[in-house]
Amino acid sequence: MKNSTIAIWLFLFNGLYLLTLFAYPIVLMMSVFMFDAPTSYDYASNYAAVSLLMSYPIAVLGSLSCWGFYHKRKYKWAIAMANLLLVWVALFILVLIVNSILPF
Repeated sequence: MKNSTIAIWLFLFNGLYLLTLFAYPIVLMMSVFMFDAPTSYDYASNYAAVSLLMSYPIAVLGSLSCWGFYHKRKYKWAIAMANLLLVWVALFILVLIVNSILPF
């Protein structure tokens, strides 16, 4: 029998990630305003933030690979792959913080 507790957590994580994809087009359309200021094209951090925003669906689809590990009974890898999107979120927050402190 497979671990049902892990399956519940994987359903919750993946359901939450898939729900965020509904708001993704709006966020992506609003990301154009990062280049609103006349000098904002000079900062590489703006390009990094927009690139991270554009790659968000890839991270969500990558986190769905956790089910392959779950069916192979590699539960630790399944949880790691399900939480892979959190690394993307942390990286995006880090880029925004660095951009506000030290624009590069």
